[in-house]
Amino acid sequence: MTNNSDTQTPSTQLQQPYPAPAGRAAVALLLLLILLFVLVVFVIGAGLLYVTIAHPSLATPLTVAVAGVTLVVTIVGVIAAFFAISRR
Repeated sequence: MTNNSDTQTPSTQLQQPYPAPAGRAAVALLLLLILLFVLVVFVIGAGLLYVTIAHPSLATPLTVAVAGVTLVVTIVGVIAAFFAISRR
């Protein structure tokens, strides 16, 4: 088998188009993912609020659990922001 890139001249290799930048589609996808994340967090928060109101004895364990999840999400956010800044 032959490799097609070996048979091309340097001038035809330079004329090959580069992939188009993502642009609007990537921004729209990112916005939809952010919206989905916010909605999921809202639904989970509403569920935890309902459980806390229905069963007041669970307020303390739920508070500790939510604080732990908040800490993990914050750490992940900081790491993601660091990688986003360092890629530029």
